[in-house]
Amino acid sequence: MKKYASILLIAALAMFNYACSSDDDNGSADLDELVGTWVSEGTGQVAPGLAAAPFKTKKITATFNENNTYLVVSVDSSNAAVTYEGTWQGGTQAEGTIRDIVLNQTVPTSVTSTGIFQVSGTALTYEVIQTTPAIDGIAAPTVTGGFGSTSYLTYPLGATWTQKFVKSN
Repeated sequence: MKKYASILLIAALAMFNYACSSDDDNGSADLDELVGTWVSEGTGQVAPGLAAAPFKTKKITATFNENNTYLVVSVDSSNAAVTYEGTWQGGTQAEGTIRDIVLNQTVPTSVTSTGIFQVSGTALTYEVIQTTPAIDGIAAPTVTGGFGSTSYLTYPLGATWTQKFVKSN
């Protein structure tokens, strides 16, 4: 159980790694839909793995900027806030409008995460997991696998790390 809690903590931190590599060809024309401020709050939006103990996340506000930087503020049930910052790089549009994303977080710690996202109007579905340093047994979600494809020892974790956001601006 202690090992599982450690994996959950690392995976939860990865959910906030909305950053990525500084590749010059960022496809910004294709990614304008991600730029803006997004809010995830309450049951049905905050990923189940984040809403549960030990994290007890109740609200996440994520801002993706045109210059491929991001700022994420996560608030838990005791109103303690943690700020995450870094850069993001989204992939080109793929099958079914799900796209890949690579994240390079610089604050509060330096990690890289990979995952997928999809924007549909004012709704954002997002699932990422820390990949560097790697988490033993954890595999990042893929465009092909779709949402819920993050896995532990090849066992898909389903909606555990799938986050839902609503655009606020």
